[in-house]
Amino acid sequence: MYATVVNMVPVPLIVLYLKPLATFLAGTNKTAARLLNLLFENAKQKAGPIEEFRWLGLMLFVAVPFPGTGAWTGAIIASILDLPFWSAVSANFFGVVLAGLLVNMLVNIGLKYAVVACIVMFIASGFMWSLLRVLKQRLSSSS
Repeated sequence: MYATVVNMVPVPLIVLYLKPLATFLAGTNKTAARLLNLLFENAKQKAGPIEEFRWLGLMLFVAVPFPGTGAWTGAIIASILDLPFWSAVSANFFGVVLAGLLVNMLVNIGLKYAVVACIVMFIASGFMWSLLRVLKQRLSSSS
């Protein structure tokens, strides 16, 4: 519980103030401008599904318990993509909770079953993204 709360503390600040701070720093320092440009380009590379599915994409991105896919990176991507504040914060929150539940489950079932569960989840996530893309195409073509 505390880990979730502490993980979420900087998220609203990042979503609200990253772009204004980056604009200010880039205007005052060339090194900061290059560093921020590198940070933003790195985040944009990870933002493919998030651009496509917005809230759901951000929530699932944050929920994947891999390095570089947590709430802070999700908040940076949300800021870069100009997601609405409450949408970005809620997607990050539910993603953090889901990641915590997933890691807790994997730790508690043991190594052998955790490996099997990870393989199943990897296959299921690929199927899920394909299904979401098909549904999105059908909905956009029927409109």
